[in-house]
Amino acid sequence: MRNTLYGGATAILAFGLFPVAAHAQEDPAQGEGLEEIVVTAQRSDQRLQDVPVAVSAISGETIERLAVTGAQDLNRLAPNVKFDGVTGGTAGLKPFIRGGGITDGAFVTAESEVAIYVDDVYRARLSASLLDFMELARIEVLRGPQGVLYGRNSSAGAVNFITKGPAAQPTGTIEAGFGSWNERRLRGYASTPLSADGKWRGSVNAMIRARDGGRQYNTTLDKKVGEEDFAGAQVDLAYAGDVVEGRLTGFYMDASTDGQYAVATTIDAAGRIVPVTGSYRRVQSPVPSFTKVEQFGGTLRLSADMPNGRITSITAYSELDDSWRQDFSGGVPPSALGLPGTTPLALFDRTLVGTQRQFSQELQVSGGDSSDLLQYLVGLYYFHETGRQDIDSAIFFVPSNTVYAIRTDSFAGFGQLTLNLSDRLSLVAGGRYTIDDKRLNASVDGTPVNLRNSYERFTPKLGVNYKLTDDVLAYASYSEGFKSGGYNGLAGSAAQLALPFRPQVTQAYELGLKSDLLGGRARINLAAFYNRIKDRQQPINTDGGAFLVENYDMTIKGIEAELSVRAASWLTIWGNGSLNDGSYDASNAGGTLASNDPPSLPKYQFSVGFDGDVPAGPGTLIFGADYNKRDAYFSTPENAQIGFVESQDFLAGYVGYEYGRWKLQVNGKNLLNREGWQTGFGFAVVQPRFSIEPRTVLATLRYKF
Repeated sequence: MRNTLYGGATAILAFGLFPVAAHAQEDPAQGEGLEEIVVTAQRSDQRLQDVPVAVSAISGETIERLAVTGAQDLNRLAPNVKFDGVTGGTAGLKPFIRGGGITDGAFVTAESEVAIYVDDVYRARLSASLLDFMELARIEVLRGPQGVLYGRNSSAGAVNFITKGPAAQPTGTIEAGFGSWNERRLRGYASTPLSADGKWRGSVNAMIRARDGGRQYNTTLDKKVGEEDFAGAQVDLAYAGDVVEGRLTGFYMDASTDGQYAVATTIDAAGRIVPVTGSYRRVQSPVPSFTKVEQFGGTLRLSADMPNGRITSITAYSELDDSWRQDFSGGVPPSALGLPGTTPLALFDRTLVGTQRQFSQELQVSGGDSSDLLQYLVGLYYFHETGRQDIDSAIFFVPSNTVYAIRTDSFAGFGQLTLNLSDRLSLVAGGRYTIDDKRLNASVDGTPVNLRNSYERFTPKLGVNYKLTDDVLAYASYSEGFKSGGYNGLAGSAAQLALPFRPQVTQAYELGLKSDLLGGRARINLAAFYNRIKDRQQPINTDGGAFLVENYDMTIKGIEAELSVRAASWLTIWGNGSLNDGSYDASNAGGTLASNDPPSLPKYQFSVGFDGDVPAGPGTLIFGADYNKRDAYFSTPENAQIGFVESQDFLAGYVGYEYGRWKLQVNGKNLLNREGWQTGFGFAVVQPRFSIEPRTVLATLRYKF
């Protein structure tokens, strides 16, 4: 069966069904070639095709055309990426890259293997799903450990959202939109020089958005749910001098929803797990849910030229307040407990109120010698975070209270050297030494837990890069990723919480090929990886309802591919795909997960799509579509059937018309209106699943000035 699967998926990859790293458009320098994108994946400006790293870059035009409104849209656009919402509240993010990620991202004790950055600033709390108000220049998705050049805990990958800074010339856009469930949105961006010489510049972008309930219907409360209200803004001040550059950014966002509703399930006559209500779009919890998130912060980036190099400082601070309530049981029929009545019971009701503050400071020095024989980047990094969460739960009507107060201080020194032995051959050596100091002051039902732990690790990187031709780059690398030990935010007792889990280390081997072909009209990027993970931190849910964290050794390996082809002057075809295999090592035979599949690691995944634009009357007709298919997988490490996600496929598309400064566009997601779930867990009669988004349509009218 596996050979058949791999053979079929390999054939798919061979015929080019792989994702676009960037929307292709005509470049005047290339005639009808693909768009060139400059990325900062290695903390310096480089052409995407010159970066010896598995990285996908989504350009600003692609973000606009494909209506990339949240991190979950990256599932369509980059291979081996699976981003979902967390199960607690509606604002958090559960990112996975190459099978590494997080399952308990709603808790302040959690740290993800996939790091989220905004303008090179690490965001410890995964609220990236609320980034659609920002005016983005591009998104960079780095797959594999980023254990040298990036801030913290990027042992599986990193995503960097890069916002659009102030422009040298007056420019701006204003956009109004209307969509499913009476969604209405208004957003705008404006930038202008602030001095006669154009060196001082400013910009502002903002969005307000709201939609009515309609995502699901609650049969117990007799109302549609899924209501949202959002407001966000960002202000930038920049200076572009001959030697010194600077950018000061401030942002604020406020989001509230009527919360998330779990879908209670049961076993039908055929032995299948099905929703009690008959549909994943009908829920029955008697508890009204809510989510409320407010965040603000700022970043100061300063850089200055020096002889044969550049020095850069990045200083950032942010504050986050969030709260939510929901019934994780989804509403269980009283008959399941042998009780009379018909009104569903809330058997896992939880309310969380939390705050978080973070500060980071990074200093980089980069450059090279005058002959370009040696290039270097060295730096220092400091990160400080404090957070508190008060959690009140009622599980089978038994109340409990947990309070977490955490403090983290992380220190690191890093550096990377590139030795250019010739115009085609270069060697890379780098490393990072990290010290994480963590404190936990907590109480579980009045029992205190006070811990302080320190974790240290040196993570190296070695690589060799060779230009087979001017347009074909081959590379091989060895790198390590590190995720420090920590505390189980899902612990049900003080005794469980008092046992920190061990740090994990990823040893990653990678081979890659990046190529531009047919005079720049075609682009094929390939990557093969082999990851050996020591002490992988795996949260598990036992049959008795306990939530534990165990450490496991495991291996994950795979192949990834990306393709873009400028098939005609008006048509670009693109795609992406991956093949994966993973297993827990035999040395863990005594553990709970000994023979299980790793979570969120489908055997195969692929996307294929096209973008077109043709003259039509006085303007241009634009259109495109993409199809994504993902093999079945287990969403949780314990491989319970409640968390098994069947094979899924999704279709998205857009059509629009551009006329002068105006653009009218309609986007649709999940156009096949697939119904299903993205995860689930269970104990006793509490067996919830969490549904995927139904079909949505959004029409926008944009004016550029």
